[in-house]
Amino acid sequence: MLSPGDPAPDFDLQGTAGGGVGTYRLSAATNRAPAVVAFAPGDASDSRTLLTELAETDWAGVSDAVAVFGVLPAGIDDCQSLAAALSLPYPLLADTHGVAAQFGVRKQDGSMQRAAFVVDKRCRVRAATAFDDLDGTVPDLDTVLRGLAEL
Repeated sequence: MLSPGDPAPDFDLQGTAGGGVGTYRLSAATNRAPAVVAFAPGDASDSRTLLTELAETDWAGVSDAVAVFGVLPAGIDDCQSLAAALSLPYPLLADTHGVAAQFGVRKQDGSMQRAAFVVDKRCRVRAATAFDDLDGTVPDLDTVLRGLAEL
């Protein structure tokens, strides 16, 4: 898994954009504001818990501006369905290009580790945290929030 100080792999991924689909580039987002990139393994309850917690977090209380991206190992249709079901206020990106592996959150069995990264304006990782089995509990985003506050 990438660590603070590592360069974040740039990506161009399709993602949800309101009711439609758009293409998102990490470096374009970080040119304007730091980004939170969160990986969730799919439409399981633990993934839903993480994605919902990201939606309910008061990002403005920590940073003037922040781009939040959820990343799923799924196609865009599945991302659109899940984003609509959860009423997500941020894009849910379809990882069809192996971005999870580039961030080091792809497990040996092919599944994806739940994790979140803070990426700064230079496209460097400033904070990283992995979430073990959540078992329905709310993930602790303190590492992410501290990473944003330090920028």
